[in-house]
Amino acid sequence: MVELILSVHFFIILFVILGFPVGLIINSRLFRIIHVSILAGIALLMVLKIPCPLTIWEETLRQAPVYEGSFIESWLNRIIYLEDFDASFVPYMAVGFLVLTVSSFLWKPLKPAK
Repeated sequence: MVELILSVHFFIILFVILGFPVGLIINSRLFRIIHVSILAGIALLMVLKIPCPLTIWEETLRQAPVYEGSFIESWLNRIIYLEDFDASFVPYMAVGFLVLTVSSFLWKPLKPAK
């Protein structure tokens, strides 16, 4: 179960990071609005210092005595939670990325609705 939650967590992170250039290329109204909404929610959680619900769920499941870990869990943990990275910069990076994404609506306007 932890692998599933870590996989969802990983794909959300991938969507947030890669969604910016993809959204600019395809310029889909729905895609860009969903992307900026998810990014705004993540940035809000970080600024308010509210832990990510997926992280809480992962930690809760890891405390279950029947779970022993796996290869997938080990590598996804290394990718999502970088070891030698100062986590105090993450909220600033999230807000900066949000500002960049929102500003992209000015210099690359949405396609007109059909």
